[in-house]
Amino acid sequence: MGAATGRVSTVRVPELRNYQLDCPDGRCPRSPVFAKGFSESTDAFNSSTSMAAGFVTVRNDAWETYRDDFVVQLRGLAGFEFWQGVRSRDDFEQLFAALEAKRSPLPRRPDFIQMSPWNWACYLRETRSELQACLDEALRGNLSEEHWRCFLLHQAPVASISEDLWATSSHAVLGLPIMGNILGFLEEPADVARLCYFTSRCLRQSSAPLCGPQWEQMYIDRWPALYQAQKYLSGLSHLDVDWKSMYRHTLAGQFEALLEVYDREKKLGFAMSCMLAKVTWDAQINCYIASYVSASQVVPERIPYHEGYRLRFCPPSARELLKPELVPPQASELYAYRVAEGIPNLQPGQGVELQWKMQQGSPFGWWFGTVEALERDAGGSRARVTMIFDHFPSTSRWRRLQIVVGDGVVRQCAIGGWHGGVRAVTEAEKREWAKFFPKEPVIF
Repeated sequence: MGAATGRVSTVRVPELRNYQLDCPDGRCPRSPVFAKGFSESTDAFNSSTSMAAGFVTVRNDAWETYRDDFVVQLRGLAGFEFWQGVRSRDDFEQLFAALEAKRSPLPRRPDFIQMSPWNWACYLRETRSELQACLDEALRGNLSEEHWRCFLLHQAPVASISEDLWATSSHAVLGLPIMGNILGFLEEPADVARLCYFTSRCLRQSSAPLCGPQWEQMYIDRWPALYQAQKYLSGLSHLDVDWKSMYRHTLAGQFEALLEVYDREKKLGFAMSCMLAKVTWDAQINCYIASYVSASQVVPERIPYHEGYRLRFCPPSARELLKPELVPPQASELYAYRVAEGIPNLQPGQGVELQWKMQQGSPFGWWFGTVEALERDAGGSRARVTMIFDHFPSTSRWRRLQIVVGDGVVRQCAIGGWHGGVRAVTEAEKREWAKFFPKEPVIF
């Protein structure tokens, strides 16, 4: 496959075989699909023309893997004499979003329960036809060269790259479609370092725009909760994150974040709760170290890497209410000491999280329950909520609790302890709580 950028010497593109249209890795396809206007020998596509041309086919393994990936061939566009690569339906959607003209929606993906080889094959054929039509429209449109480069190179535009950089041989190599795929397969920092930093100085300078997103993706995959905390901090400070440096600092145990831990220490007394802790990473034992914020002295808990699902950062709706900080100057300023004000739109049977604590000097934890009844007062500033905690048996005094919320006041509970406000949970959060529901009723 020959490729060249706008300022790189032009190369002659050899005639393509049919199997390349449907299978970039060279394997023989099951049944190639050809676009309208192109013959089976692809003479129309390979004929010399001054106009940009494009061709979309179904990737060979998309039939078995149920992935809507398509092989794209382009000629005479964005400085490339010839380009071929694999792009997903979502990649096309991003490109077509820049078109001002209205277009018909793409075929709907089959539901999982209705998935069958026949339905999937029909979906791929219909989608390929629509993508071909939309691609032809995009080629006739007025999309900027920057939009096409984002589509071809599979990366966001980088303002710091000068036009002259496209003329360097190293960037031409990085511009090949296969380079982004290679980086996508690298999951370890050592692999990225060997490819992008130790190969050559020129390659190291040109690979920065491609390696940055890969470092971020590796951070997400390894420490998702810590990633959410760092993204929130960068959003407050309006500063970009150097994910390579952040990965190194986290691995060395130098980054601490306030996270919430499900099932603290896996004790029955903390069943269906989420408690605040200062969390770091210990690479020597491959564990998170959770130092719980409490009025009493608590030994830090070691949370194995495979139990990372027990960690979360402050949920989005709670961030709006409590304005969490990551590095507060004093313990009393931690967001978990604040009361969530307001009355969410609650309905009987809806899942909610209640701010509750046993000791007055401790921060609030989140405790999951469901709404049994809701009664608002005449002024509308407060409401009386009756909650049910299903992990307790029907005879337990902990199963039902009536609270007053809305005005931001800390109140004592009939079952003991103090409570703050409540927040409604989303369906996704409710499914997350279901993972921690005890197998047996909790009895003290």
